[in-house]
Amino acid sequence: MTNIFQIDKSRGFTRMDNELMDALAAVHLSPAEFKTLHAINRMVIGYNLQERRVTAEEVAKKTNILPAHVSRAISSLLARRVLYRVGGSRGDIGVCDPKEWIYEEPKKDKSTQPKSVGITNIGSLAPVTKLPISSDSLLYTKDIPLVTVPTEQITAPQGAEPTQPEIKIEKPETLVSFDGEDFEVDATLITKWAEAYSPIDVEAEIKRAAAWASGSKPKKDWRRFLVNWLGREFKKNPSGASETGVPVDKIIDLYHKVCPNLPAVTVASDRVLRSMIAERWNESPSHQSGQGFWLPFFQKANNRSQVFFRGANVAPRLESLVNRAVFREISEATQ
Repeated sequence: MTNIFQIDKSRGFTRMDNELMDALAAVHLSPAEFKTLHAINRMVIGYNLQERRVTAEEVAKKTNILPAHVSRAISSLLARRVLYRVGGSRGDIGVCDPKEWIYEEPKKDKSTQPKSVGITNIGSLAPVTKLPISSDSLLYTKDIPLVTVPTEQITAPQGAEPTQPEIKIEKPETLVSFDGEDFEVDATLITKWAEAYSPIDVEAEIKRAAAWASGSKPKKDWRRFLVNWLGREFKKNPSGASETGVPVDKIIDLYHKVCPNLPAVTVASDRVLRSMIAERWNESPSHQSGQGFWLPFFQKANNRSQVFFRGANVAPRLESLVNRAVFREISEATQ
């Protein structure tokens, strides 16, 4: 038995510079950083490239490390000049000359100004300069010759005109809040959910969810709670309420007759609309008396100039009128 492994050229092999191999043995890296560096070496030097575009997802697949941990490892390797990047944050990545590496992980001092420059010997390598740590020793771009720039200036490839910093519009911290009794949900979010979970009556389900949540433990993420709630309800009945025994078309015709000034129903086959009408019909025996209930209901609705629907005041139309909250408010109002 021998410990000398013969290279099987039929499967291909990677040639590696001896100086780089010595540097890999001498550098102090965390396991995630070492695996990340090894994978990038394979993808760049292994294919005889100077540098190439490398994504965290690519490295994660090769190393079984989470992409977030890979990104953190790449940032650390860039800061220690083990790797370099050409251009901005999405530029190509290459491996620096081992003489540029910072072999020991720098201690985090309060001051980021350079302190001292020393000389050290690493293995069989020639004397290597130990680079000082400063505020611009973070992510940097490299071309020939090597230059370092502060991170806020890395907005364009080397030699290109720097772009103006992107103006970020701060969004509200949360679009969903719960006061212990009722949910406050942003109107745009309700509209988005209504489209995603049609024909589910989203506002009605939010009310039901609030009643349940008022007696349960507080959740860290109420938005996720509501999404999960709506998803379960949608799975239970993806086709909406059953129309069996419900005169949906007659109710739509009665709406057109009694409310000629309100927007007409252009798509009578709309699943959401038909499901909401069926739900209102089945809610109470009094709703099933045909024109005895629906005629006065539409007469009251015809006198409205606006209703509160999906978080906003809107002009009434049949879809908003048969929304549970609007429907109840109109049906219980006096003429």
